[in-house]
Amino acid sequence: MALMAKSAPKPVPCESACIQLEITEPVMPVSLNIEVPGGRTERVIAQGVRLPFHHTALYSTADAYQMAAEFHIVLGERPLARDNVDACRVRVRNLKWSGAGVPKIEVDFDIDKDGRITIAAANKDKKSTELLAHIEQPRISAQALAQAAADAKEHEQEDDQHRANIDTMLVGYSLLDQAFERFSLAKRRMDFGRKRAYKAARKRLQTALQVMPPEATTATMAELESALGAFQAQFDSMEEDYLRVKSWWGKQ
Repeated sequence: MALMAKSAPKPVPCESACIQLEITEPVMPVSLNIEVPGGRTERVIAQGVRLPFHHTALYSTADAYQMAAEFHIVLGERPLARDNVDACRVRVRNLKWSGAGVPKIEVDFDIDKDGRITIAAANKDKKSTELLAHIEQPRISAQALAQAAADAKEHEQEDDQHRANIDTMLVGYSLLDQAFERFSLAKRRMDFGRKRAYKAARKRLQTALQVMPPEATTATMAELESALGAFQAQFDSMEEDYLRVKSWWGKQ
């Protein structure tokens, strides 16, 4: 999960985080999202959903031996968390000491017909849950919600570009993951020169992916796309070697 901003006030222990939306009808005026690594948003509850509404989702950690996970909740339709309405931050502490993706954290989102949002979490690996929260805005006005919806329409073209950038980055992350297994087998048939070329292309792509979506520019995205193309070529070139080694291991 995204780290808490340095300027954010210290969260306080609680059983749940509550936020009141000012609404005139039982419908979500904007989407409820969680900030995920890279400063982008992941939609949890969509705009237009009829209320009351309940949703439960299972999350885990992004890094190994992470002892806490923080959920930054924002309201709006824009792809970058910074451009939406900051609602609250919920932190679950005392997580299972283990590798990334192992701890299980269940988060409940409950919204009643009057627009009251209650967010609770359960540490599934422990008997009790240590929950802390900082409520940025305990009550979000109808005007602020309407402005969030209007902002999404006003910046539609800009946000489409951000979404395209994010999609390209996700392709890069996925390809790196796939290449890890392919190279681990194919390298048994690759000479020094090919291994060096693969590692250079991988390093270039990893460097290009260090630019997060909020800081992406035309130049950094051009480099990312070029690095992605070069690494894709390396990935494709290993296929025959990968299949041969895999077949050989399967016969053992």
